Amino acid sequence: MTCQANQNAVFAMKASASMSDVLSWAEEVGEDRYAILELKKVAARMDYADEELNQISADLIYFETNVAPSPYGMVSRAADLDAARSRGNARLRALINRFWAARGYAQPARADRETYTKAIDLIVAQEGFADRGDPLPTSFHKPLLTLRARCLVPFDELDQAEFDRVWSEATSEVRKSLRKVPGLIERLRQGHNLWPEIVELLPSEVLNIPPSPGKDRARRILWTDLPETFRIDAEMVFERAMALPSSLRAWAKQQIAAGRPAVEIDRVVAKRKRARGRSPSNAETATAGYRQAITWLLREQVLPSMDFDALTTVDALFTTEALEAACEAQIARCAASDILKDADESSTLWSRFTNLTTLARHGLQDPEKVARLNVIKLVYEDYILPPDEMTAEATAICDRLRKNPHLAATYVHAPTRLHAIATQALAEAATRDGEERALRLFAVAAAYAIQVSRPLRPGNLFTSRISAAEKCPRNMHWMEDRAFAELRFVAGEVKNGNALTVEVVGQDAQILWDWQMVHRPRLVKLRGLEGSPYLFPGKAMPRLRKAGLWLPNGAMSAAAIGELWDLGDRQLGLGLTPHQCRHATGTLMLAVDPGNFASVASVLANTESVARAHYAKDSGEAAAAAVREALLAHHPDIFKRLKGRIK
Repeated sequence: MTCQANQNAVFAMKASASMSDVLSWAEEVGEDRYAILELKKVAARMDYADEELNQISADLIYFETNVAPSPYGMVSRAADLDAARSRGNARLRALINRFWAARGYAQPARADRETYTKAIDLIVAQEGFADRGDPLPTSFHKPLLTLRARCLVPFDELDQAEFDRVWSEATSEVRKSLRKVPGLIERLRQGHNLWPEIVELLPSEVLNIPPSPGKDRARRILWTDLPETFRIDAEMVFERAMALPSSLRAWAKQQIAAGRPAVEIDRVVAKRKRARGRSPSNAETATAGYRQAITWLLREQVLPSMDFDALTTVDALFTTEALEAACEAQIARCAASDILKDADESSTLWSRFTNLTTLARHGLQDPEKVARLNVIKLVYEDYILPPDEMTAEATAICDRLRKNPHLAATYVHAPTRLHAIATQALAEAATRDGEERALRLFAVAAAYAIQVSRPLRPGNLFTSRISAAEKCPRNMHWMEDRAFAELRFVAGEVKNGNALTVEVVGQDAQILWDWQMVHRPRLVKLRGLEGSPYLFPGKAMPRLRKAGLWLPNGAMSAAAIGELWDLGDRQLGLGLTPHQCRHATGTLMLAVDPGNFASVASVLANTESVARAHYAKDSGEAAAAAVREALLAHHPDIFKRLKGRIK
């Protein structure tokens, strides 16, 4: 059996082997006890019960994309959780490889690493600093380390097919490194006069980044790829659907110029206002949603090999066949993916149908199409989940904190712990990369200092401004240096239109001060981010801005936010996103004061009904009592600390 065929056979076994099978085999043959202990931790890491280990696939790609990055804090209290998780993952990876080898499906041997190592050593010799005359920047070779660990062919024989295979197996984090490989090779090839000995080791084939996203994401259709005639028709439908005051004024002005009687114009405007009700508060976001819904509906009607020339009007898309095909494709895509949420736990279909119904009712003004959409919604009702009913995520976090009280304590003390880790990392930093990593740890410590004080939506947290820009005032104020900071968000900046104030006091305020006044300026200088008014600086334009709110460039991109937060979570092992901090705080508040959903709603800037929907498991009292009792047993002072920070 060839290497590739052998590997394909391993992949084909995915559905027939689980982690439970690996455990049974490991215990039967007397595998290393530490590897077995790591295997027994997998269920808890994945939020499964111990007896549900058979629900977790033993496929190596599944392991790399789901198990390896899962939070480790619930199964370990090691001082260095990041190192503990890496060590545990290495033991598991080796154990799973031995399991497949015992079944006759051994992973193919990796290519002779020497071909990569030789090139890497020669590249490292050319690295340094431009101001010292070194031709390549430091760490230029690092993507080749990623490649060396995964390739099945020597470096000089690397071709597009092998690169595509490595790419398809990689996680999103690994792909960030692999994405640099083609450019790295081309730069080395162009410098053939400077380093001919390196060029001799390079692949002969020019490599390209493989098309994304693969099976986990739908084939992308760019709005600009659609015919201009179709886009003009669609934009007119969008404008009618939104019935914005500005568009109504423009229409009325045109009608007056055309000589239409004022009484008729007034009657039509009044009718449109009554029919539409409240217009969207953000026309750009509404338009983006309409475009997504249209391309979603269009995707299954047009094959990749076809062009869009036949498209002329939006009206022609709203067929029963098209709606059913789009729904079936969405459900199938979710079912086939290890990354996407299950279709019945996602609000994607709800969002698509909401936008399509708005277009049919107010844009096309076609009752038949509205009725058709309602009928299809009824057929797929089990998969159409409104966002306010998506309680699975909140429930999982509540359960995690209830079952693992030390995680709750880790969350409350996260700013202090991260600040201490960052201080040590900065003291030990011997390179620019090490210093930058330490400074980013200070940044995530500051972010946690805000989130455990009063958890913000990520859009507000990462657009907090320490200085004013044109048409955009600062919203962070120091009431007392090092001791009391206040972040004020006007109603126009907050998702539900409620003004919001966050007070950061005590030790968390000191951590926030250290970040803003000491470490942020150094990171800004290192990364060339001068001029950014944001507490967490970057180079991107803020996303999904509310209508009438002007925000300048200089914010962190979504990818940068994810990387920053992940850097901190590797030290904490909580497995929380910035938004999920809201669920954690809601859970802990009910532990302090069971049943007080009004207080939770006030702190999270939500309605009481939303708080009840997310946190009212068994009315909240039983769950809160269990959390409270366990927390007090482990950390007697935790509630005094929690009460002192929630305003």
